[in-house]
Amino acid sequence: MPPNGDFVLSLDLGTSAIKVGVFSTAGGLVRVASREQHLRFPQPNRVEQSLTESWQLVAEASREVVADIPAGRVAAVSLTNQRGSVVPMDATGQPLMDLIVWMDHRGLSQVERLQSLVGSERYYRISGHPIVPITGVSKVLWLQQEAPEIWQRTHSIGPPQTLFLRWLGCQESLVDFSSGSYLFPCDIRARQWSEEIAGLLAFPLEKLPRLIPATEIVGRLSETAARQLGLLAGTPLVAGGGDGQCAAAGTGVVLPGCVMVNVGTATGVQVFLAKPTFDPSNTLNCAAHVVPDAWEMEGHTQASGTVLRWLRDEFGAQEMERAARSGQDAYSLLVEQASVETPGCDGLIFLPTFNGSTAPLVDPFARGALIGLKLSHRRSHVLRAVLEGISLEIRWMLDAIAQTGVPVEEIRLAGGGSRNPVWNQIHADILGRPLRTVQNPDAAMVGGAMCAAVALGAFRDFQQASLAFVKLGPAFEPLEENRQVYSKTYERFVRLFTLLSEQRAFIV
Repeated sequence: MPPNGDFVLSLDLGTSAIKVGVFSTAGGLVRVASREQHLRFPQPNRVEQSLTESWQLVAEASREVVADIPAGRVAAVSLTNQRGSVVPMDATGQPLMDLIVWMDHRGLSQVERLQSLVGSERYYRISGHPIVPITGVSKVLWLQQEAPEIWQRTHSIGPPQTLFLRWLGCQESLVDFSSGSYLFPCDIRARQWSEEIAGLLAFPLEKLPRLIPATEIVGRLSETAARQLGLLAGTPLVAGGGDGQCAAAGTGVVLPGCVMVNVGTATGVQVFLAKPTFDPSNTLNCAAHVVPDAWEMEGHTQASGTVLRWLRDEFGAQEMERAARSGQDAYSLLVEQASVETPGCDGLIFLPTFNGSTAPLVDPFARGALIGLKLSHRRSHVLRAVLEGISLEIRWMLDAIAQTGVPVEEIRLAGGGSRNPVWNQIHADILGRPLRTVQNPDAAMVGGAMCAAVALGAFRDFQQASLAFVKLGPAFEPLEENRQVYSKTYERFVRLFTLLSEQRAFIV
């Protein structure tokens, strides 16, 4: 504990886990606590999460990490949240239903409506996003068009950030630019809700939260929230931002040329932009950054870490039993088994698109596949093919960004999928480029803390803050013999996915 410094509390409202970290304002991580989140699948194509359960996990983790810190030493609370997830709220700021998670596809009918009323080209050139079900707009429009009982009671609608800021003590509905640009179409150059698109959709913009910077102090911690979190009432609340942009800040991707690969529930591949830059194919996202007056370009998978979690839960009973007995991590045990096989898995290809694809090829109907099975393949081949398939999809994203002309000079690897050195080497071999890990892979949580530190004036900007908060870990160079094998595997991966998508083979 620094003798004369204050602390900031960063709340990371992730899809798979809640993470709460205490950082010194000088950039050092003091303590972190994590709680696994649960997803519900009430109907086909629907994915929800209990917001009250998420709040309880936040409060529990917060009390754990601040237990040994005098409450008055916490100078601010900030948060980072899953983008594209949506919750309608009443006039008092209370949720009217559980969270509609970003991977929910109930809004597919609204995707078709957007294409009809706005058009893909116009929509992308205004908002910087393709028309896909993953961003929040399809869910917002579904509530307006197909859930009238809830819509009539809806006073505002936003991502988890909007609700949790209200629960923490903020008096109005707010969303920062980075999260807002994934909620509803913004005029991305002007950083304001698009009146043009809203007019075409007959959508009332007054139901959306007010857009603000990620570093704005938006209120003070209420008495009730302070008791639950183990803090002092009146502690400043900082807006924070979207998990993707906070993760970029938390890996030091705050200048052009540096690329973040954040392997979490899904994977985000993101580059910093000093000005808006658009993809000629209208596919890669251009969104507002948490860094003031900056933007980012990104592509993201729709299922990465969540595929590994599915694999662990459905087929990893023996690893989970071993982990429970030994204190080891079940994921590490799975990777250990996968490592006995050679690169390329003897021709086995895994497509991790369990929840569709949004880039570089848009196909919301895409599903996972295991292709090339032979009688000689073993369980360990399948395990390695899953790891390779996730990395192959990441390479496709990275190559698509490079093809737009945006510089790709240095790769920073973060997220839960960067914790294992065996998989990190697979990443490097498949990406065909050197990469550097960060010491704290919970990069979104780090970025949330940076938002608070910049808001408090501890640093003049994110570039200066990154020098204090971002600690680099081991580097991984691609092994030439593996890179050559994976180059051919990558070509097959892209060819197979493209063929299945074009032939509409995923549609049941």
